[in-house]
Amino acid sequence: MKKSNGIFVKINYKLNKREKALGKSISGVVRDINMSKYLLCAGRYNKNGGTIIFQANNLMEAEEIISNNPFSHAENYSFEILSQNRIALYN
Repeated sequence: MKKSNGIFVKINYKLNKREKALGKSISGVVRDINMSKYLLCAGRYNKNGGTIIFQANNLMEAEEIISNNPFSHAENYSFEILSQNRIALYN
C-alpha cells in the first residue's frame, strides 16, 4: 500500500492474560461506541497483540487516536506518528 501526503498513527500493543480477559468482558461495549475513525491497515495480529495503523487529518487528531483507543491502557503499548510525504507499507 502506498499513500502520499498524510499523517499516520501506528499503534503496537501486547496483551497479558488479565488484559485479554478484560477485553472479552468489554468487547460488546466497544462495538456499541460510535467510532468516527476507521482502520486503515492492519500490519500484524495474533492472540497476544498486534499493530494497527490509522490515518489522521492533523496532529491534534493523531493525539486523540493515541489516547482514545481500546489498547491505550495495555501494559506493553507503544505508538509512532508517521508524517512523511510518502509512506510505503508492505508485508
